[in-house]
Amino acid sequence: MAREVEFQDDDVLVTSRNPLKGTLLLITDDDDEVELQLDKETAEALMSALGAFLMEGVVGPL
Repeated sequence: MAREVEFQDDDVLVTSRNPLKGTLLLITDDDDEVELQLDKETAEALMSALGAFLMEGVVGPL
């Protein structure tokens, strides 16, 4: 079952630098916490997806 979560402007908690790993805390509507586990490859993919998302809001030529 899919759950809606919200980013609360928290920083990524780095748990390892080599290899790079961390967690990003997300909060559900009923205040449950969801930890998004990140590694370097996952973080890069997320950045790419967020960039594509933001480009959807661009109107007109860049």
